[in-house]
Amino acid sequence: MRLKLIIIASVAAIILTGCATYKSTLTNAKGETVTCEASGKSGIMTGHYLRQGFEDCLAAARDRGYKEGASATSTP
Repeated sequence: MRLKLIIIASVAAIILTGCATYKSTLTNAKGETVTCEASGKSGIMTGHYLRQGFEDCLAAARDRGYKEGASATSTP
């Protein structure tokens, strides 16, 4: 029973203290590029805000006519 608790606590600690990196380069019709990037610790709350900031950057770039290319990456 004690080993099970230690394993569960270890897995929870790893999940709660992981890192995340989001990066995507978008290009417009003129060939100009903009890079949206967010990285940092990915906890319960901070992971949500990290991803939200990245998504907001992508939405703003799309609104300005940029489109995603093949270089989009995500490493949660």
